[in-house]
Amino acid sequence: MGQRVLTWTDSEEELRKSITTVLADSVGVVVFDNLTEGEVVNSAVLARLVTERTWTDRKLGSNTAANFTNDRLWLATGNNLRTGGDMASRSVWVRLDPDCPRPEARTGFTIPNLDSWILDPRNRAEVLRHVLTLVLDWTAQGAPIATDVPQMRQFTRWAQYLGGFLAHHGIDGFLGNADAGRDLDEDASEWYGFLSTWHHLYGEEPQTAQQLRAGAEPEFGAPDQWKGTFPTTITGKPLSAKALGKRLAGQVDRWRGDKVLRSAMDNHSKIKLYRVEHRADSS
Repeated sequence: MGQRVLTWTDSEEELRKSITTVLADSVGVVVFDNLTEGEVVNSAVLARLVTERTWTDRKLGSNTAANFTNDRLWLATGNNLRTGGDMASRSVWVRLDPDCPRPEARTGFTIPNLDSWILDPRNRAEVLRHVLTLVLDWTAQGAPIATDVPQMRQFTRWAQYLGGFLAHHGIDGFLGNADAGRDLDEDASEWYGFLSTWHHLYGEEPQTAQQLRAGAEPEFGAPDQWKGTFPTTITGKPLSAKALGKRLAGQVDRWRGDKVLRSAMDNHSKIKLYRVEHRADSS
C-alpha cells in the first residue's frame, strides 16, 4: 500500500483536511516528515485521530459526511520532538542516535540505499514473506503476549500483543522508554515545574488566583520567586488573575508527577481556592 508523506501544519483546520484527504487514498503509512527541531506536537485533531477507529469528516468541497476506517500507521519525524496536550500517552517514542557527526555519510549497511531498494516489487515480496514467517511462528506458539508493558489507555492490548511478538523473537524491552517519553511531554513538564514551585512557596495553604498573580510581580530589583515557572501569555507576560483561574480550573485533580492541584469554594467570599497537594509515593 505504500506510504504518504505530509507536511506538518500548526493549523488545526489544514491538518484536518490533510487527514481526510489521505484517508481517502490506499496508503498504509502516513508520515509527517521532518518537523522543525524541538517542535511540540500538540493537536486536538491529531489526538482525536489516533484514538478513533473511524474518522468522520465532511468531504472536501461538499456538505456530505464521509467515514473512513482509521487503519493506518501514523508517524512524525524530527529532531528532539516533544509532545503536548494528550499526545504523550498516545505516542510511542523511537529515538535514533547515530552517535557520530554527519550520519548521512555512513557506509557499510547490510542493504545499501534501503529507500530505493524497497521500491523493487521483488524486494517487497521478499520482506513480506519474512514478516509472515515470523507471524506464523509466533501464532503457532499460541501468540504469547507481553504482560510487563505499561498501560496505554485503549492501546494496552495492542502493546501486549506487539510486545509479545517481539519478545518471542528475542527482542525484549518494548516500551521500555515509556518513562523517558513522558519526560518529553511539554505540558506535563511546565505544569510540574509550576506546581512544584507553588508548593515550595506556599505549601498546601489555599490560594486564590488573585493571590498567586500578585505573587508573580516581584518588587523592583528582587529575583523572580517563581524562577520562570509562572504561566505566561504568548508574549511572555504572567497571565492575568482571570486567565490564570481558567487555566487552573482545567488542571484540578490532574496529577503532574507527585503533585496534584485541588480546589474548594470559600464559603464566605464564594471565591475558588486552590492548593497543591504533594504525594511522595505517586507515580
